Amino acid sequence: MSTWHEDTIARVREALAEDERTNTLDVEVVFTPEGKIVLTGTVETDERRLELEEVARGAVPDGIDVLNRTKLASYAVSPRPAPSGALRVAAVGDMHVGEDSVGAFRERIRAIGEHADVLLLAGDLTQRGRLSEGKVLADDLRGTPIPVIAVLGNHDYHEGVDAEITAVLEDAGVTVLEGTTTTLKCRGRTLGVAGVKGFGSGFAGACGSEFGEPEMKAYVRHAKEQARVLEDSLRSLRTDVRIALTHYAPVPDTLEGERREIYPFLGSYLLGEAIDAAGCDLAVHGHAHRGREHGLTHAGVPVRNVAQHVIRESYRVYRVEAGAPVTVQPALSEA
Repeated sequence: MSTWHEDTIARVREALAEDERTNTLDVEVVFTPEGKIVLTGTVETDERRLELEEVARGAVPDGIDVLNRTKLASYAVSPRPAPSGALRVAAVGDMHVGEDSVGAFRERIRAIGEHADVLLLAGDLTQRGRLSEGKVLADDLRGTPIPVIAVLGNHDYHEGVDAEITAVLEDAGVTVLEGTTTTLKCRGRTLGVAGVKGFGSGFAGACGSEFGEPEMKAYVRHAKEQARVLEDSLRSLRTDVRIALTHYAPVPDTLEGERREIYPFLGSYLLGEAIDAAGCDLAVHGHAHRGREHGLTHAGVPVRNVAQHVIRESYRVYRVEAGAPVTVQPALSEA
């Protein structure tokens, strides 16, 4: 059964699709925890931007705010090749590499150096967290022509050899983050990535609290600690572009399609609050295989779910520049 805010989003999307003034626009409609409709994307003119807001407002019940955060196309990042300053960020999560997939990921990223500056891996790199699986992935990533930055996911912890998996990946040249940061220089700009696995706990109105049994307190405390180190890591970056890399989701937007009963195990509002408190240009995560790609934090930070089941490509390439919309550059490879 759908919720009232899902019904509201559906009505807005239907209204935009039916109106000839807005049915060709590339616009996302999301709902904030505070009960506001947010419109994001690009439009061609100020007139179209106003028409978009008019149609959306006409589709929502009284008392619901509509925030128009769309950008004029003239300010969007232009098509390939990326302009000076726009960084080309490839990202994918939930590859679930197994012992029987030797060479598979290497083949998928064979052309990545031609159209991306960095590759982000958003956790669940292995199928069952076995060291042998980590070695398969490490061998596939060895010699990748661009920097590779990763966080581990819950699958990578399953066998208790997460430290060993991290070691073999780092030996292959991968930077593995957990409450830490890395800084790169690309296209004359500096890129800072703050990474943490993250954890569950849920979202506004349906989240765990640090109360009751010691086990529940420990669960919520771990979620809080993960959020705290993410915020501290982001704040420490002094770069032109900043990206938050997690496995768990920081917003519920990108979980749409998953069963609502499992939202508390897929992400945490605490991660979203940390991102908004510190600020960044893009947040990337995985974990939610049945979710959706696009989301937005309360403060307007773009969030992208790059689980391979969601993007349905070997990786997605985003053009990222401080102060500009995040846009997609078509990847040359296919999953």
